Amino acid sequence: MTIDAYSYPPCGTNKKIKFHCPDMVGDIEKIERLLQGDQRVACLDFVKKLLEKYPDHSVPLFYNAILNLQLSDEHKAEEAINLFLEKHPELPSAHALKATLEASLGKGDEAIGELQTALEKTEVNLHPSLYDAFGVVGQMLLMTGKVLAARAHFTLQSNLAQDDDNTPMQMLMRMNHAPEIPIFLKQDLSFVECPADFPRKDEFNTALKDATQGLWRKALAQFDELRAGAPRNPAILENIAALQFSLAQDETAAKTLHTFAVAEQRLDFETAAEAEALAKSLSEQDEEQIDVVAASMPIKEMEQLLEKLRVDERAEHLPVDLSQLGTEDSPPPRAAYLLLDKPRIASAAELTLDNVSSVLGEVLVYGKETDRPARIEFTSAKGPLFDQAIATLQEICGDTIDPTVEESPQGRIYALQDLMNWQWRLPDDITPEKRATLMAEKRRLVMLEQWIEFPLKTLGGKTPLAASQDSELRLPLAAEVLTLEMVAQQEKWKFDFSELRKKLNLPGADMLSTDDLDVLSVPITRLHRLPADKLSDEDLIHAYGRSVIRGLNKAVEILAKELLSRESLQEQIDRSQLYGELARTAADGDEALGYLKLAQNEAIQQGQSPGLWMVAELSMRFERREMAEAQQLMQVLMSKYAQEPNTAQALFGVLQRFGLITPDGRMAGMPQGAPPAAPAPEQSPGLWTPGAGGPPPAAPPQAAPPAEEKKSGLWLPGMD
Repeated sequence: MTIDAYSYPPCGTNKKIKFHCPDMVGDIEKIERLLQGDQRVACLDFVKKLLEKYPDHSVPLFYNAILNLQLSDEHKAEEAINLFLEKHPELPSAHALKATLEASLGKGDEAIGELQTALEKTEVNLHPSLYDAFGVVGQMLLMTGKVLAARAHFTLQSNLAQDDDNTPMQMLMRMNHAPEIPIFLKQDLSFVECPADFPRKDEFNTALKDATQGLWRKALAQFDELRAGAPRNPAILENIAALQFSLAQDETAAKTLHTFAVAEQRLDFETAAEAEALAKSLSEQDEEQIDVVAASMPIKEMEQLLEKLRVDERAEHLPVDLSQLGTEDSPPPRAAYLLLDKPRIASAAELTLDNVSSVLGEVLVYGKETDRPARIEFTSAKGPLFDQAIATLQEICGDTIDPTVEESPQGRIYALQDLMNWQWRLPDDITPEKRATLMAEKRRLVMLEQWIEFPLKTLGGKTPLAASQDSELRLPLAAEVLTLEMVAQQEKWKFDFSELRKKLNLPGADMLSTDDLDVLSVPITRLHRLPADKLSDEDLIHAYGRSVIRGLNKAVEILAKELLSRESLQEQIDRSQLYGELARTAADGDEALGYLKLAQNEAIQQGQSPGLWMVAELSMRFERREMAEAQQLMQVLMSKYAQEPNTAQALFGVLQRFGLITPDGRMAGMPQGAPPAAPAPEQSPGLWTPGAGGPPPAAPPQAAPPAEEKKSGLWLPGMD
């Protein structure tokens, strides 16, 4: 390549090549040719010779640092980067490479500090190494749980990205769709403008300008100085918290947010509660935990014990491969059961919340080993029902076991987690409607009778019901309820939180007013309260887009149904995509399947392929063990749609997920019975639908769809 003498050198100095390194034009050209040819080893050898000639010059030092970072071991990379930084601390590129190195070593504070120094030293053009460092630091922050800081870094990188680089936007989309990330952490950090009556407006606006340009450390120092003269100014506190989050100072930011919430609660209680809930989600939690234990009892008569377990309906046999339960230290058990609190009701017609069977824990039966006798082992969280479970097991086993219990810890869980989760054994003829009704009743019982009597450390050890009588605890109580409401959105609970708020004497969360409504600035925690039927077409589209991007299930359901009903939007929207989103957000499996059928029909009516929606249905059929329906879908997909690239890739992902395709891509064969077990709940991606963040796990990289398939009147630039 030809190097222009009037362009800037690759090291990032503000002097042009003609004035900074005129004698190196040919050397730079050779280095760039080697890099373009991906000959990095040869390039590094050449750079080392150049360093012998110019040992202190920024150009060979820069190339030496970046090549060692890409090629060498950690020690050599660190040595080369430190040398570059020592010789040229004035160059942003030196600090950017140092930030990249620190991030790769997991040193978050150091990486962010170097990145901020690089930004502060940038005078004209942003050096490419600085742009790349944003991504590396963002990845490290995400891996270490600093979600808001990762968002801030990826957002700034996205704003600086070239048109052909959508990597930072893809990272933001993955974070938005990740179900394990709380809704509170899916909001973009924003900065508040200077209040009209603030006397030091010029200083405020200078700090605000630095903040919006990514100079977060510099801006934070300025806002901290302003705070000294106005310690409870809400705008200053909000901006300080946003800057602290951006710099991964989560604990400090949580304290700032709490100060803001306390100051704001008299003026805007809902905003204060949202701030308090965000602060709570980022603070170190010290809630009560309980042990998960394995309680073992020696077996006296093995065969009699197995017979008792076989005939007692409170012990339900687990049809699992016992050989998989063995370890290096222990052979596999002889039998495995679920322990129920009562026998399972035979018919769903007789099922009520009072007689439904609950799982108390898991029972394993071990034979005699060299160094220990035969034993029966019960594993469960040591919650309120633990003693009842042990008594039930001892009653079933009778004198075939020694009632002496020996406990060994298996881990710990939050006591609140134990309260909020339960497992039932339901009749075989249970209908989705009956199950949904029962779940709603149970959820209402837990929330309105049990949770409100559960002591919480965030409430000073008081229960929510007791805290509702204490004015000092009104704000943290509202934050607790809001936190649960956002969890409910992600988990698709069927529960009316207005009933809970009323019982706790908290302000209601009513529908938002359309007066002076800006749907682009409505907090994401309130989008489900938009009056969908009163929104303009444009506002409805924007609100729906924001809700889909953030995975707000309740808001998506409300807004998608309104979009489908709007005659004025029928030519602008992709109805099949809307039905697909309704399938993804549906709490009931049958309802989800119904929406997927509607999505397929709409695709056909629009002259599009229904293949992707059929793949989504196939995944659900496998999850539900509905093999006849799955085989019919497979036949249609293979005969009509398997030649479509997108459909083929999505189908590959589903088949591989369920073990029907081997790692090398060969068909393992359609099973005659039930399919392989689906992934464990914590691994399962849930219902995949086209457009829900990519193809199912294990699918090959998806090619870009043809231009004529990119139809969606909902996705508008700047909608969020």
